Formats: sequence, C-alpha cells, structure tokens
Amino acid sequence: MTESQIRTLLQSHPEQGEKALFDTYYSYAYAIIQRRIDGIGTREDAEECVIDVFLEVFRHFDDIRTGSLKAYIGTIAKNKASNVCRAATAKSRRTESLDAEHAKELTSGQDVAAETEAAEQTRRVLQSIAALGEPDATILIQKYYYNRNAIQIAAMLGLKPALVRNRFSRALKKLRKELADLW
Repeated sequence: MTESQIRTLLQSHPEQGEKALFDTYYSYAYAIIQRRIDGIGTREDAEECVIDVFLEVFRHFDDIRTGSLKAYIGTIAKNKASNVCRAATAKSRRTESLDAEHAKELTSGQDVAAETEAAEQTRRVLQSIAALGEPDATILIQKYYYNRNAIQIAAMLGLKPALVRNRFSRALKKLRKELADLW
C-alpha cells in the first residue's frame, strides 16, 4: 500500500488506516530497532519499542501532513531504540555498581571512621568547587566527574576550548590552595 493510500485511509477510516500503516511499516521499524539494540536489548524490548514507535506516529499523525511517513517512522524508530540502549546501559551500570558495593560490604570490615572522614572530605571539596563560581565549578565537575575534555565542555558552555583549558588550570590552582590542609 502506498503512503498516499494509507493517508487517505487514515482520514476516512482511522482504524483501518492504522492497521494498514502498521502492517506496511512494522518490518521496517523492527529491522531498524533490532539493528540498534542488538546485543543490548531483548526481542521483547524490540517489540515493545516498535509498539512505542507506532503509538507515537498515531499520536502525531495530524502533524505529519508533509514529508515521508517512512522517513518519519525510521527517525522515531532510531530514537526509541537509542532510548532503549541508554536505559539498558544505565540499568547494567547501576546493577554492577550495586553488586560491587554489596561485595565490598560483605568482604570488608567497613572502617566507619575512614568512611566518615572520606565523606567529609568529599563534602568539603564539593563546597570549595561550588565557591569557585561559574563557569569554573562546571568545568571542574565536567572534567573530573564526567571525564569530558575541553572541546566537549566548551561546546556545552558556549566557550572556546582554549578558554576552558585556561579557566580549568586557574580553577585547579585555586582549589589546591583552598584544600592544601586536606592532604
């Protein structure tokens, strides 16, 4: 069935049009999603993602008056598959982190005094970073906590990479002076 026939059917008989759209583009959307989540998500994740794609298409069909339905479906499928990948990756990181924490709790004697001191040091470091003001605090956080480079940070803050590197260097010197008594 052609796109124009599907559009006509959707306007005259919405239920039949939705079925025709689904039947025509299901395999296309599934192939895109499966290729993106291969090795990360399950078959059920892919099928659920396809359903989400068509729900989105049906919900916004009135807004898609021009352009290719196939291209729109392909774009939505890529985005939904990327969301599934991000969610699966985040879930596996949380699980790994929790497993590591539980293993540490079980094997270690937990030095409460040392943990309390470390928490206090972390609090103080974060306070000192915040006291540097913007954009220096953001630059330091992005560099050390999110492992981003000057180019990525510059793009995020709307600055030039050279300026980010310069501000980072100065902020780090200030932070070292402020926290000299910690180490």
